[in-house]
Amino acid sequence: MTSPFIYASDEAVTLAWLRTIGFAAEMVGEQLPRDANSWAAAGFLTVAVAGGDTVPEYRLQSPVMDIRGWATTPGTDAPPWNKARNLVTTVQAGTYRREPWFVPLSGCSENAVVKTAYVLGKPRRAYGDFGDYAVYALDLMLHWVPVDKSTP
Repeated sequence: MTSPFIYASDEAVTLAWLRTIGFAAEMVGEQLPRDANSWAAAGFLTVAVAGGDTVPEYRLQSPVMDIRGWATTPGTDAPPWNKARNLVTTVQAGTYRREPWFVPLSGCSENAVVKTAYVLGKPRRAYGDFGDYAVYALDLMLHWVPVDKSTP
């Protein structure tokens, strides 16, 4: 019996792309870890699809990703806004590149190539969060295509 084919997703590609620009795997995810002590020192980035487009003729994916930079200092009520802002500013700085990124996807049956990545708008504070958490939001546009696992 063969295992099912697992397609690359916008979230998987975005998380892998964030790792290629220097974020550790423990710093990125689709949801914030419950234990803030596990990520407080470095901060954390969450990703979610906020919109976008697809070109079905050749599977060009163009999602707009909602990137959230989270920061906290356990034991205080002062949100570390500078740390949260720096997380999303680092994402923005990672887009300043002219050549595509090859993105290996360990949990998928295919890899991806991110053709371009750029920011829409400016990083902004996100309110309505936990009292001692600082959150900055950033809209990231990726243009990516899936590639066969045998493609290096």
